[in-house]
Amino acid sequence: MNIVVCMKETPSITSVKRFTADMRLERRKEDAEMNPFDEYAIEEGLRQQEKHGGEVTVLCMGPATASENIRKALAMGADRGALVTDPALEGSDAIGTARVLAAALKKLGFDLALFGSAAADSYGGVVPAAVAELLGQPLLSNASRLEIDGGAAKIERAAESGYQVAEAALPALVSVIQTINTPRYPTMKGIMGSKRKPIETLSLADLGLDAGQVGVAGAKEKAVSSSPVDTQRKGEIYNGADGAADRIVAFLVEQKVL
Repeated sequence: MNIVVCMKETPSITSVKRFTADMRLERRKEDAEMNPFDEYAIEEGLRQQEKHGGEVTVLCMGPATASENIRKALAMGADRGALVTDPALEGSDAIGTARVLAAALKKLGFDLALFGSAAADSYGGVVPAAVAELLGQPLLSNASRLEIDGGAAKIERAAESGYQVAEAALPALVSVIQTINTPRYPTMKGIMGSKRKPIETLSLADLGLDAGQVGVAGAKEKAVSSSPVDTQRKGEIYNGADGAADRIVAFLVEQKVL
């Protein structure tokens, strides 16, 4: 089975976030790490490979230096990497990113494409659905369990009461949530072996995409302002039951929640 895991390089969740003059998130090599949500997708890809055989490829769109984080995925056990990098990709929004990943998946070929539930730098969670739409393939989203049986993928998705079951024929795309597994740590053998595993580099031309479809030129989303989160929030303790409900409602109105 040909398994492709889509991985993003994101700023460390502990790093101080800054914006450029045109309101784009400043990305520094020293802060870059593997998107933590994608670790679960990589682990699930490796588990499905252990059950069904085949090959696991890690696909990433990013700067040339993102190959270092692809190596971390290879150290976990993936067989090879593919990096789509091109100066024209800078400033891509969710749809531009989806357009690139869809073209890369089409070029690489896949039976199962796996995604994390979201990216830690935006928490949009829309890229898997956009990729599926562009490819005309089914998406099984927010999987807490995944089974491959013959030519079909079946997932369980947490619901308000119990869980939902969804199934689709392969090839299919699946996004996973954190409860699906526990990602493994790379072993020393895996780290050393990752240095010998291939990483294919792809450009927009290789994917048949025009620069006007991606990056700042193709972006439909634009940030217009930002403000730091107020961490000095004041709480209030209300003793007694009389009037408590009215005070809670008034407090929510004051905080502009209601």
